[in-house]
Amino acid sequence: MKFPRTRTVKGNSKQGSSLGKLLVYAPIALELLNLLRRSRKKKGGKYIKARKRDRALDFVLGQAQRRIGGGSRGRR
Repeated sequence: MKFPRTRTVKGNSKQGSSLGKLLVYAPIALELLNLLRRSRKKKGGKYIKARKRDRALDFVLGQAQRRIGGGSRGRR
């Protein structure tokens, strides 16, 4: 008896599930980080220049939020 030739895909189920978890938890993590950053900005005051590390973190957070579909960029 001959069996038909079929190609089966042997995927790693762990990899797929971890990617799914990342996609679920990434927006939540971004929102939490954004809340932390906003609270820290309020403590710093309006005219105090942020540290270089904080500016870099703000930039990365802004880029990530735009990619995931966060709010539109407002005017300065």
